[in-house]
Amino acid sequence: MPLGITLPDEEELISLLREAQRILSKEPQLLRVEATSVLVVGDTHGDVETSLKALEHEAEVKVFLGDYVDRGEYQLENIVTLLGKKLEEPEQLILLRGNHETPEMNRYYGFLDEVLSRYSMEVYEEFVRVFSSMSYAVLINEALLGVHGGVARGLVTLEQIRSLPKGDVHLEDPIAFQLLWNDPDERVAEFSPSPRGPGAYLFGAKPLEEFLSRNNLRALVRAHQPFPEGYRVFFEGRLVSVFSCSFYPISSPKGLLLENRKIKIVELV
Repeated sequence: MPLGITLPDEEELISLLREAQRILSKEPQLLRVEATSVLVVGDTHGDVETSLKALEHEAEVKVFLGDYVDRGEYQLENIVTLLGKKLEEPEQLILLRGNHETPEMNRYYGFLDEVLSRYSMEVYEEFVRVFSSMSYAVLINEALLGVHGGVARGLVTLEQIRSLPKGDVHLEDPIAFQLLWNDPDERVAEFSPSPRGPGAYLFGAKPLEEFLSRNNLRALVRAHQPFPEGYRVFFEGRLVSVFSCSFYPISSPKGLLLENRKIKIVELV
């Protein structure tokens, strides 16, 4: 086990998941954070050591942008550690939903099998309830919007995010789906079909700029894509993408630190 982490037995885990679901279900789809320092973390995909490094950071609030499970070596350890910390410090830890916090992805990328190798189907069903209770976005200091994927076709106001229902396990709402799946592309003018598949889009500078300006936002911070350097800046600084999983071929896991209104990229090592 990494760093001496021991997974709970089934009864304890079900209790933890139900309490986490209770807390997450009460949070709005658009969370608001006001703090002097905020650390934003990208995909971790079972990289529990990077998650622990982020949790140990001195920032007042930590925001994780989703994709805690699938692919990685310690998926259960990662999500259980994060949910346990959420129970301890619900105001200081934000856990947004990623596209891998869905049954469809879990079936193909490993998390369902990982859970069933150690626990019952009942435990996995509790995880599904937890995932469907996670919020889609966070507004940081009224300046940065954090989501897993990106802006969506048809998304005009922040109120549209706030009004998305919770418990939508299958992401039938197109805006909800795109918030988790869309990617930025400097070569695209507005929107273009994504190679990720039906319902997902690549978006360009124009729709991002329009959305940010209309909602008085400074920038969008998102995850969802690994880059060799661990992060990438798009659209003249109006979008920053961070990736935080060391299991991918990146230089090192990165996070975004917003401190006294200044943005910088930090290593999570």
